[in-house]
Amino acid sequence: MTRVLVTGAGGFLGTALVPELGRAGFRVRAFVRDSSPILSFLPEVEVVVGDVCHGKRVKEVTVDCDAVVHLAGKVHAKDGHDPEREYNSVNVEGTRHVLDAAVAAGATRVVFVSSVKVFGEQTQGCVDETCPPYPQTPYGWSKWKAEQLVSEYSQCGAVMGVSLRLPMVYGQTKKGNLFQMIEAIDVGWFPPLPKLPALRSLLHIDNCVQAILRCLQAPRFNRAAYIVADADPYSVTDLYDRMRRELGKGPPNWRIPLWVLKGGARCGDFFQAVSGQHALLTTQRLSKVIGSAWYSPEALIRELGYRPLYSFEKTVPELIAFYRRSTGSQGG
Repeated sequence: MTRVLVTGAGGFLGTALVPELGRAGFRVRAFVRDSSPILSFLPEVEVVVGDVCHGKRVKEVTVDCDAVVHLAGKVHAKDGHDPEREYNSVNVEGTRHVLDAAVAAGATRVVFVSSVKVFGEQTQGCVDETCPPYPQTPYGWSKWKAEQLVSEYSQCGAVMGVSLRLPMVYGQTKKGNLFQMIEAIDVGWFPPLPKLPALRSLLHIDNCVQAILRCLQAPRFNRAAYIVADADPYSVTDLYDRMRRELGKGPPNWRIPLWVLKGGARCGDFFQAVSGQHALLTTQRLSKVIGSAWYSPEALIRELGYRPLYSFEKTVPELIAFYRRSTGSQGG
């Protein structure tokens, strides 16, 4: 039976992946930063504590593992710190430690979870694996550098490695922008969006888990990196309207003009620059809502048999029910 080490096993994706690996017949060693998630795992899951930044510890916990799923990474740098240094330490050097440990342990396969941010912050049309990376943030650059490490180790025959480029992953979690958006719509803080042409790709947590399982079971990879996303992109306006309906709000009676949103965002930029405090609406935040971020999972579907069965439309009721339980909101 194959033993798989999962780094970052205590996170949103890790806690969904670990039990599915067990059900698929893998023995799992869960590598977590602290012991708090231990109670959420089944007894047969071996839990070890440590940090991917500590190379010696990573080698210790990788012994006897046949494969590694590397989820651990830094998404948000701390305010007042050097973001490039933080991202490099965890996302790049941490990945190097994982690869070195995998080689030392004789592991044959490494699945690295990367990000579509390697392509930049927005897209013009649909992006696939033929499009060249163009990272524009320290986070995006760190993921791209880590991908290159995985490719280097694979090309020299040390391991069979692959990178999975993920958009925003959604599911029943309080973390992330989607939960905050649901809450803002519910309490009336989120303005009625105009009809926007922008398309955005999302990834249901269960689709993501399936993709990782496919990579652990595939006999080979035809490319160094694959995009993972739901089957189809989503209209930003449709996402907003669906959440409103499920929250019991009904269709909006009016929609705020886009020029008003952009003007408010520029005011937020000015306030943030002058005061040094975070503004609720800035140009950067607005672009994440109204900008296109459309990615194709066709290569993964065609080459590895990935089947994205879950969609946002089907999942909205579950997301809203989770939000209600989490906040104690009754709705209506």
